[in-house]
Amino acid sequence: MFMFGGYTTAVYKPNLNLKSKPQRRRERKVFLSLRPPRLCGEKIEENQMSATILDVNQANFQAEVIQQSHQRPVIVDFWAPWCGPCRMLGPILERLATEHNGRFRLAKINSDQNQQLAMQFNVRGIPAVKAFVNGRVVDEFVGAQPEPNVRQFLQRVLAQMPNAAPAQPKPQTVVPSTQQARLQKAKELLRQGNGREALRHLPTSDTGEADQLRPLAQFLVDVGDGRLTGPNVNIANMIQKREYAGAMYGLLMEMNGGGNAGTEQGRNGRARPVMLGLFALLGDQDATVKAYKQQLAVM
Repeated sequence: MFMFGGYTTAVYKPNLNLKSKPQRRRERKVFLSLRPPRLCGEKIEENQMSATILDVNQANFQAEVIQQSHQRPVIVDFWAPWCGPCRMLGPILERLATEHNGRFRLAKINSDQNQQLAMQFNVRGIPAVKAFVNGRVVDEFVGAQPEPNVRQFLQRVLAQMPNAAPAQPKPQTVVPSTQQARLQKAKELLRQGNGREALRHLPTSDTGEADQLRPLAQFLVDVGDGRLTGPNVNIANMIQKREYAGAMYGLLMEMNGGGNAGTEQGRNGRARPVMLGLFALLGDQDATVKAYKQQLAVM
C-alpha cells in the first residue's frame, strides 16, 4: 500500500466486520455520555449536512460527485466509523470546506456501507481522499495528514478547475479594539475550534484570563500544523467538536502518564495548561469543570 508522507492510515478490508453492531452502539453510547452540558446559546450541529458537506452513497454518487464535479471540485473522503485516522482527518476537511465557503464540495463516503464504490476506486487504506474535477480523479492522498498538507492539496485541486477563480478563504476577522471585546471574541473562536484566530484576538496585556486561554489556543494550532501527534490529535478533535468532557478526560490521562511511565505531553507539562484553558473557556459554574477541578486538586 502506498503511503503519503508516512502519515497514519488504516488498512481497508472489504467485508471485514471488526465489531458487531451491538458493540458499536454500546461504544457510541458510552462516548456520547462524555459530552458536558451544552454552552448557553450553543447551536446543535450534530448530523447537520449542507450543500457543501454531505454524505454520499452508491445511489447518489453519480449525481452528487460526478455531475457536481463539472461545476466545482468535489473532494471525496472514504472513511469508516472504526478508523482512528479518519477521525483525525475528518474535522480538518470539514473545517476547510466551511472556510472556503463553497469553493469545493466535500462528499463523505462510509466505506463499510459502500464497498462497491471503495473497490471501484481502488481504496486499500483509509482515510482515502480523492479529488474529482470534470468527472475524473485529478489528485488524491491516503492517511491522516496535518492541516498545512491538506491545504496544499486543496490549492492544487482548485487550480485545476477550468475558469475557476483563485481560492479565496474567508478573510480574517477584524480584531476588536477593546481588551474585553478581544477576549470575548477569542473565546467565541475557541468554541469554534479556531486556535489560530483566537491567538490573534487574545489581549497581550491581560495577564489573567487571556493567559489561561493562550495555551489552549496554541495547542489547537500545534495539532493542526502537525507539530503534535498521537493522543493530542484525538484531544484536539474533541475540543473542536465541543466534546469537552472527553477532551478533559484525555488530558487527565496524559497528566497521569496514560497508564505508562509518562507521555511526552504529560512530562513536559503541556496537558495541565490546556486543561486550565478549558476551565477558563467554560467557566467555573460548568458541571464538567467542577468535576475535573476536583480531580486536579488531588493530583
